[in-house]
Amino acid sequence: MTDTGTDANFRSRTPEEMELPLDLVERIRLVCRLLALPVAERSGAPGVQLRRDDPWRPGEVADHVTVSWGVTDELMDADEFRPVDTTNPSLYDATDMLEEALVRALRLGGLDVVRAEDTREWHVRRITGPSPLD
Repeated sequence: MTDTGTDANFRSRTPEEMELPLDLVERIRLVCRLLALPVAERSGAPGVQLRRDDPWRPGEVADHVTVSWGVTDELMDADEFRPVDTTNPSLYDATDMLEEALVRALRLGGLDVVRAEDTREWHVRRITGPSPLD
């Protein structure tokens, strides 16, 4: 597997390699597909990112999926060198709004999504309703 990250210690992984609950992963992918939202196939890629919390040990199946919206490296670089302008937020600032819309869509798609108190990350914990296709 190739390393797509800039950090020498970073190794991008697929949801399957991270041993995420596949029923949750498939439901998240379905909701995203119905909304034409890209799902990052590997951690760190742009789109809806599916990952697990650190630290973890291989062989340990996660009990939830952490979801977030990942932007391209180009957008992050452009935002880093952009002058601060509080009256005109950058595109990078829109990630919070995109994540909130994603969470709402996942909830409507029959998933239990909560924000972790300590990390403020979104956790998909279980399936609570029928498939959006039912």
